[in-house]
Parts: sequence; structure tokens; C-alpha cells
Amino acid sequence: MGFMRERHDMNEFDLKDYMITIRDSIQKRILQQINGANPSIKNLCSYLALNSIVKPEINSILVEEGFLPLNKSSSHIMYTINKIIEHLEGSGNSHKNDYLTVKDSIVRREMRSIELFGRGNDNIPNIMVTLDASMLENPKVFEELILGGMTIARINCAHDNLDIWKSLIHTLRATEERMNNTADATISSCKIYIDLPGPKIRIGKLKVSKQKGEYIKVKKGDTLRIYRDCHYLGSPSSNETPASIGITIPKALRNVRVGDRVSIDDGKIFAKVTSVQKEYIDSEIVLARNKVEKLKPNKGINFPDSLVHLSVPTVTEKDLTILENMHQEIDMVGISFINQPKDIQIVKEKIEQLTSGKIGIIAKIETKQALFSLSQIILEGLNHQPFGVMIARGDLAVEIGKEQLASAQEGIMEICDAGHVPIIWATGVLDRMNKKNIPSISEITDAYWGLRADCIMLNKGPYVPYSIEFIHQLDQINKDNMFQSRDSLLPFVQYGFKFD
Repeated sequence: MGFMRERHDMNEFDLKDYMITIRDSIQKRILQQINGANPSIKNLCSYLALNSIVKPEINSILVEEGFLPLNKSSSHIMYTINKIIEHLEGSGNSHKNDYLTVKDSIVRREMRSIELFGRGNDNIPNIMVTLDASMLENPKVFEELILGGMTIARINCAHDNLDIWKSLIHTLRATEERMNNTADATISSCKIYIDLPGPKIRIGKLKVSKQKGEYIKVKKGDTLRIYRDCHYLGSPSSNETPASIGITIPKALRNVRVGDRVSIDDGKIFAKVTSVQKEYIDSEIVLARNKVEKLKPNKGINFPDSLVHLSVPTVTEKDLTILENMHQEIDMVGISFINQPKDIQIVKEKIEQLTSGKIGIIAKIETKQALFSLSQIILEGLNHQPFGVMIARGDLAVEIGKEQLASAQEGIMEICDAGHVPIIWATGVLDRMNKKNIPSISEITDAYWGLRADCIMLNKGPYVPYSIEFIHQLDQINKDNMFQSRDSLLPFVQYGFKFD
């Protein structure tokens, strides 16, 4: 009841004074301190300051007074606040300012997107497609992807090797050249993006019979022992000991505490730490997808509560070696499992050592630490152009919990909008359609929401060209007058309510 009373007690004069106080406070405490910064940094800092000082109920109050909520204006926040004050005063505002306008904010975002990704087809988001070693056996796939609308080719350097990565790029370039020699219109070259592997923690080798299959069976309620030894050979449970595994990066266990979560194989199995010993930790399987699950070597394992980033560096020597060997072939590089601004500095310095050309940096947001450090990561990234953010929803869901993902991805988009940072919508987009050519209902909604991003990433599958075409169709429907949702109060027209 107190909340409702407070809302109704604030009349338009109180609201005007409150908004002036907010504007002047941000102007004095933030903008004057970073007067020489670029407009995107100033807008992001203003947005962050606003969220730290504003009353939580202010959006509801603004809506009651006929204004849009402030979270709809993150890309031009001070301009919007000043406009609200002008309308509440009922006359022109004499407040002098150089706030970023709505139009300017759109232009800044578009220019950054073009610099990073190139210009997409027909103003739809760029389409990034994961290339796979198996494609080398059927080079016609490259032509199908190009004709379908792929604008960025992704290579995941956590898999395969240097020879395969370069073969994928050379086959793509040869296909583009051949198509340009035979086509009436020039085909634009795809941008090349690589994911650095980063410190992916994986299950080590197992001591099991190859005839019985290379896996260990576990079920809910079982104890799983995880050894601090990368050479340890995992083994099934026995009468004396529980099932046990080693992991590829033992340092990841340095800060593990009782009660911490353990996620295995992209969240298919969850465990909780029950005991921490010098040589190993014990965990109890608390959630499994099937009655009996199989632990296999090289599958991922996460410790989302255990401050892994404090003992395991994000950018590895292997990452820097890959960058050395691939920098002449690529346009963008993704930092996997980024945690802090320093990770961007390391990659940026390496790029500057290798080339005077522009290689875009993508911050892949897929850890809890990265989520909480997102603003600092973006502020550092804005010092390197081109720069963008990938919402890597697979590992992020594992880290923060699947129930938190929808809220988190919206928050990431809002903060990126405030900094005018291009966004890649990644992981799981149209996965079923990629494999079976029929999308699920939830996939359609997800792909539609992905149109808000600057780039949509699709994973491998035999029907990816059809998935690209489907995204084009979604975008056309989104722009059609019958179903227009971006520039209309209603999501689609209504029969009998058209007024001339």
C-alpha cells in the first residue's frame, strides 16, 4: 500500500522537480567528470548512474503521466529525461546541453554495426553461420550458404586444428571467387569470425573398456568424485569408491566450497559439492536429464559459483598462438569466457602487435562474472573499434541458471543499447530447424526476438540455408503493414478500425 500511496502522492510538479534533480545530479556527478569522452561512453555512464539513483517506481509514474518508461530510452537517456522536463514545464527548456539525440544514437549504433559486420542484406540482421570440418567433403554447402544469405562465417577454434580452419576459409573464398566469375551481380565477401577456445574445463580421459563404451554411468543421488589432476583416469563406481573423473584444468577447483554447483555437459547433469579434500572434491548428482546419464571424456564441466576466473586466466597462451596464426585470415575474434576488461586489453595488445589492420573484438558474455562486469567490459571495448558483444546463451544459462536467462539477455541488450554496441544473438537459434527443417513454436519466437540484434548466429545443420530464408521471412513480416510491430501502437491492423 505504501508503494501505491507514494506513486499517487507524486503529482506532475513533484515529478518535474524530481526529474530535474536527476538530470542535474547526473550532469554534475558523471558528465562533467568525463566531459572529453565519446558520446557513447557518456550515455552509458549516464544510464548506469540513473539506475543507481532513480526510484524503482519511476517508470510506473511516468507511464501514468503519459510518458514512455525510461528503460525504453537507454540509447539516449539524458535527451529523454530533458524532453520529459520540457513537456512537464509546458514550454521550451532553457537548459543548455549537448545530449545525444534519438537520431544520433541510431546513427552511432548503425555505423558501429556496419564497421564490425559489414552491411547486411536488405537491412536485416547479419547472419553468422558456424562452419564445420565435414563441409570440406561437400564444398557445394558453401555456395548454398552464400546464396541463402550468410554474411559472416564462424569458426570455433575449440574444435579441429589450424589446417582445417584455414581450409574452411580458403574453400569459402574460392567459392566466392567462382560465383563472382559466373554470376551477373557481384557477391559480397563474407566476414570471417573465430572463437578463441578460452579456458574450457572438460572431463579428462577415462579408464574404461572400449568394448563397453567410453563412458561412466551416474544417476541422481550418486556421488561423483572430481580429482585435482589432469592426468587422472576416471573410473566407474565400485563397492569401495564412487564414480570419479579428472578435469583438464585442475586450478579451476582452487576456490570450490561446499554447496557450490557443478554443471556437466552443458547443463544436462547438475551436482552439488558435498566435500572438499586436498586431492579431490566430492559432489552429489542432484539433477539429471535421464534416469541414467553417461559421463564422457572431453565434455564440458562448469563451476559457476566457484570464482574460477580468479585462478584460471581467460585468455590462454593457446588463444594468443591461434591469433598469431590466423590474424591475416580473419575480420573478428571472439573472447570466450571473458570476465573482465583486462581480457580485452590482452587481445587488443596482441592484435596491435600483429597488424595495423582492423580486427574486431567480440566479448562473449557467458559467465556470471562477465554479466556483473558487463558495463566495465563495454567501456573498455569502446576504446577498441570495431567492438561488439555476443550473448552466448548456452554457457550463460548454465552459469546463472536457465530460469534467469530470459531476464539476463534483456538486461544485456539494454546495457549494450546504452553504449550503442552491436549485439550478436547466439546459441540455439532455430536449432531444430537447422537439423530437421521444421522449427518449434518457441524457436520462432526466439528468432523473432533475435531480429532486435545486429547479427543472428546459427549453428551447423543440413537445413541452415532454409533457416536463413526463414529469418528473412520473419523480418519481412515484421516490416509488413499488416503485421507491423516496430512502428505501430498495435502489433497488427484490426478490421473495421481504419480511419481516413
